[in-house]
Amino acid sequence: MTTKSLFLSLLFLVLALLPLQTVGQTYNWHSLESEGNATERHENALVRAGNKFILLGGRGMKPIDIYDTQTQEWTEGAQPPFEIHHIQAVELEGLVYVVGAMSGGWPYETSLSHILIYDPVLDKWAIGPEIPEDRRRGAAGTVVYDGKIYVVCGIINGHTSGWVSWLDEFDPKTNEWRTLPNAPRSRDHLHAAVVDDKLVVAGGRRSGYGGGGFETTVAQTNVFDFDTMEWTELPSPEGDIPTQRAGIAATVHQGNVAIIGGESGSQETAHSEVEMLVLSTGSWESLPSLNRGRHGTQAILFDDMIVVGAGSGNRGGGPELNSFEIFSSEENPEFPDTPLTKAELTTSTEEIIFTDDDSSDKEVILSSQNGNQASLIQYIQLDNTSDFALNLPIEFPFVLAPGQEIPIEISRISTETGNPQATLFIKPLGNTEPISVSIRITD
Repeated sequence: MTTKSLFLSLLFLVLALLPLQTVGQTYNWHSLESEGNATERHENALVRAGNKFILLGGRGMKPIDIYDTQTQEWTEGAQPPFEIHHIQAVELEGLVYVVGAMSGGWPYETSLSHILIYDPVLDKWAIGPEIPEDRRRGAAGTVVYDGKIYVVCGIINGHTSGWVSWLDEFDPKTNEWRTLPNAPRSRDHLHAAVVDDKLVVAGGRRSGYGGGGFETTVAQTNVFDFDTMEWTELPSPEGDIPTQRAGIAATVHQGNVAIIGGESGSQETAHSEVEMLVLSTGSWESLPSLNRGRHGTQAILFDDMIVVGAGSGNRGGGPELNSFEIFSSEENPEFPDTPLTKAELTTSTEEIIFTDDDSSDKEVILSSQNGNQASLIQYIQLDNTSDFALNLPIEFPFVLAPGQEIPIEISRISTETGNPQATLFIKPLGNTEPISVSIRITD
């Protein structure tokens, strides 16, 4: 080999290893700077909405804790309508969704019957669409892909039995559910992550399997391809998660999937390991460990940084933590300012007029404009259903995303004279007056 060839070979080798060296040498876990403290909790969710970190749920009734990335202050938000835990919450169009969670006490917790939706701009909770009765479960993985919410695996009967391999799709714009192919393996106490068109499921356990608990972990890694709508299982042992554990957090880092913390039967303390699945090779690598092992919490991706906090310091239920760590190249990084602005709801007309010789259906267009946060519509209702009828393309409550519009059809059903009138009320979440449209019949 010539000197030039040797030099080029070494150069290519260095370039190939550079991303891994960058991660290993410059990224580390640092304490998240803050004024005040969050509430200690575990089996909670942690999600980013705009320039806020939303810490919610956990065992017992707890208010939301909100971290402002610009002021570094913790403040308290609204308490959920009931206890929620074992959650991977997701943010979509500025709203926070809780799907695939549990409520109640160990070991026979109940799966949620409806989606819960939190509006961080209004600091309001709402009970959203119903979850199909035969697909309800908790301790599941929940992710967003292409504007839809996906729920994978989970367990039906608390911590005892009914672990499933299900994959379900929910479209917030239509309130429609769709059943997708089952994963190769059932598991619960997991979080999932999406990279490009791939849904990655790693870690977790089968709670109660064979009468077991912490030790019933699952080694294999499953990947769902949204393009082909097919599952694959990575070859063992290189595709298996190196440190088997459940109660993990999962997120994306530099185009790969990081599995963070967890609990298992191998040790009393919660795991501090952070292991990354390199999708291009289907193998795992170690990242720097957490400063404090924890399980039963969630991780946030913000640009190329990871934030994790709260959770339990030992396997099981305690001690509950309120410390937070950030995986970044700087000890106290600045977060970009990305505030949420509620979109404006407007109607295409303020008045609908029918005439005696024109009884054809009329249409009002409800639009969401000039903002980056969706609105939850709680109801659309007529105050006169004897003379007029309402036809909607979707059941409420429903979400109207920024830039989205829906038609509202009004029919005249009465032939009575006397110029009957009505008002159409459109009520979004919050303590605001409904939008109103006048309806009347003229000669």
